[in-house]
Amino acid sequence: MQQEKAKGTCEKRLTKGTGAARAPLRVAFVHPDLGIGGAERLVVDAAESLQDRGHTVYILTSHFDASHAFEPTRDGTLEVIHAKTWIPRSLFHMLHLPMAILQQLSLVMQVVVAAHGSSLARHLPHVYRSLTHVPSDSLPDVFVIDQLPTAIPLIKLLCGRRVMYYCHFPDKEISAALARQRGTRGLRALVRAIYRFPLDVLEEATTQWADLIVANSRFTATHFHRVFPRIAKRPSVVYPAVDEAMYTAQHVERELATYASTCTTQVGEVGSYAREHLELVQRVIHANDCPMFFSINRFEAKKNIPLALHTVARLRQQAQRETRVRLVCAGGYDARIRDNIETLRSLQSLADTLGLTHVTLWNRAPPSRANDVLPPKAEQVLKADVIFLPSLPSALLHALLHAPSLRALLYTPTNEHFGIVPLEAMVCGVPVVATDTGGPLETVLDASLTSVSLHGKTQITDTSAMTGFLRPPSADAWAAACSTILAWDEGTRAQVAATAKRWVSERFSVRSMGAELEQHLQKIGVQAVPQAERLQILGTMLALVLMHVVAVYVVLRSL
Repeated sequence: MQQEKAKGTCEKRLTKGTGAARAPLRVAFVHPDLGIGGAERLVVDAAESLQDRGHTVYILTSHFDASHAFEPTRDGTLEVIHAKTWIPRSLFHMLHLPMAILQQLSLVMQVVVAAHGSSLARHLPHVYRSLTHVPSDSLPDVFVIDQLPTAIPLIKLLCGRRVMYYCHFPDKEISAALARQRGTRGLRALVRAIYRFPLDVLEEATTQWADLIVANSRFTATHFHRVFPRIAKRPSVVYPAVDEAMYTAQHVERELATYASTCTTQVGEVGSYAREHLELVQRVIHANDCPMFFSINRFEAKKNIPLALHTVARLRQQAQRETRVRLVCAGGYDARIRDNIETLRSLQSLADTLGLTHVTLWNRAPPSRANDVLPPKAEQVLKADVIFLPSLPSALLHALLHAPSLRALLYTPTNEHFGIVPLEAMVCGVPVVATDTGGPLETVLDASLTSVSLHGKTQITDTSAMTGFLRPPSADAWAAACSTILAWDEGTRAQVAATAKRWVSERFSVRSMGAELEQHLQKIGVQAVPQAERLQILGTMLALVLMHVVAVYVVLRSL
């Protein structure tokens, strides 16, 4: 009886707004590294939203560390299948993309074994477990792949299932932008161009086999069309979203209490660091000695976090500024990644150069620390101009977004493809200062649209139609925007906060994202890939292999 009731509820949920009954789907998300970041947040939210709409959902990944992952993947809300692989993330901190492709190929092969190896799993379970970590008979109706499109034709060829590709941004364009920054002349540039050519061809050739392509913003969709003009399919846009319920003050309090309870049960050095870290961050959350600005980004060079430090330094230089401000920089940090290590070190060095006192708080023993290095004292933390928080647990990050002293989020990346962080801030009522490029142009309502210039000063005429400031990536422009925010009275801050919350609820809710994803997935549904299409895919793959073999042969002959 309960099963029939649940089934009826599920069918009612799935048919709401469609006018026709739609059967629930089995959906598998394929994501290379399920850590903490914007792409991972999207995958988790998308999976949860589809699951809430009655579909069966799980996530396939090549790397999963429960201590460095979002809560729904750790507490059993979402099923995560960790397809472990012996292939390293990189070779001598190089060749990250080829290694990621090989890891994804390993994952695909494990999925193929699981799809066709039910008999092997029953009769020779030890052999089966040595070949795959994916449970047998777990083949979904449809796959959703993001970041790496290499698996698309293989899944269609070997599993016969349809694939939706969610494009965060073409890797070919990211590589080209980095090449322009580093210079396009010289031997090093030539080697990089030779290295990238087969990878770029592979990306375009595999992406075109997706049954449906979805982009995270109009900005990304425009670049996709320009970078891949030979792909006939045009991406639809499904914006990433935030779950408003996760950011209410009541939920944040419960989340923080749960995290604090977890810290008290941990033993040894791990527990000691977690408890001390919790206490220090809570001191920052409740401090009311000065206004606070918040930066949330992975510790990566491309995120341009130095802009936040330069902005705070410029605010300090202003003669009329009598009170100091505090900058908190939190974000994903992985000790396996050189970029993360070097970026944090460079930020610490920059703070010293700018005359900004700083501390770094680790929620576990910091990598490569000396035995005599002790965590900073509370007084030292509260006196610091800049506080770095690598790999901050989500409970503490959400609590900081509700800190009484928080005045604005400083979102520093230039040409960010979308950027989920501004939405996380705005849903908490926090105004955003971001660059006037990329995704923020679609997510942040700029104050300049509701302002006038009077006697050389900018005055905002309608705070009910703005959620922040979009400015060029200049410390002067950002310091001016921050000064305006610091001058707001309580009424103005409350008005902007209400506008920000309403804007996110109307345009970027998980409900709307789930409905749009469901609609797209129902289009491709459970239709099997026909034999003729599989033969076309096989021909394309053989041509790609031949091309890569010839390219390697030519390079080796030229050496």
